[in-house]
Amino acid sequence: MKRYESWGKYPTAHHKIYPLQWRTDKLDMATFDRTVLPFGQGRSYGDSCLNDGGILLDTEGLNRLISFDREKGILRCEAGLTLDKILELIVPQGWFFPVTPGTKYVSVGGCIANDVHGKTHHREGTFGHHVSCFELMRSNGERLLCSPTENEELFRATIGGLGLTGLITWAELTLKPIKSPFIRMESIKFENLDKFFEVSAESDEKFEATMAWVDCLSQGESLGRGIFMGGNFAEPPFDKTPTGRSKTLFTVPINAPNFALNTLTSRAFNYLYYNKQRIKIQRSLLYYEPFFFCCAVYRL
Repeated sequence: MKRYESWGKYPTAHHKIYPLQWRTDKLDMATFDRTVLPFGQGRSYGDSCLNDGGILLDTEGLNRLISFDREKGILRCEAGLTLDKILELIVPQGWFFPVTPGTKYVSVGGCIANDVHGKTHHREGTFGHHVSCFELMRSNGERLLCSPTENEELFRATIGGLGLTGLITWAELTLKPIKSPFIRMESIKFENLDKFFEVSAESDEKFEATMAWVDCLSQGESLGRGIFMGGNFAEPPFDKTPTGRSKTLFTVPINAPNFALNTLTSRAFNYLYYNKQRIKIQRSLLYYEPFFFCCAVYRL
């Protein structure tokens, strides 16, 4: 049975569910006797995807591809379609999302409503920068085409609007071309926060995608130590290539017992994670999935 909760599973909320199946269905939200909010995949932080005591419009059924221009990289789809399904189509065709969050199990409508960002933020901005238009259904059932040139105020208010301006039924996205599905990554150990800022400044121009793990429990001269990771989509030919996708070892969030998370266990984990990389700079070639969505790497 599907559970309607946020990514952190808190707070608990109770809803009346209204499942959506077709983007063309008539839906007069003014007839509802409670407040209404669209719901995607429930990966939002906090309670932004919840509507306690109200109605959730479950968009999971709006999961169809409408069109895909393989030459220009223009994709139009229903708002409930998830990034993982789109990636299965576009990556073999030489395209990728300019911006993707740390999970691919999110809907296009959710990405727009939260204006998500990712590892390419310093170059590509947020998800909304690459949305060319969408259809917005208002609470009275009116459907509006929104773009930078048509219904512009609603277009900009809906991107990052958390579903409060209406229901996105479909959207059109601009993709980025890639030469392969592989990433050339550098993992750089840094000793403290000062070193982090140095590495980060040097890497902005070098890498199209960056991220960092920081040990927030370290102290003294090691305050803020961590591992900085930067990567670019690789161009063939390759001397050696990864075999393909990595297997998912676990999913998050994990329902661990309360005693498992404390200062002692956190310090132990941070120590092991920081010291798992023995050398200053480690270079890897890996499939895009473990780089953008999990932590496994293929070492050369």
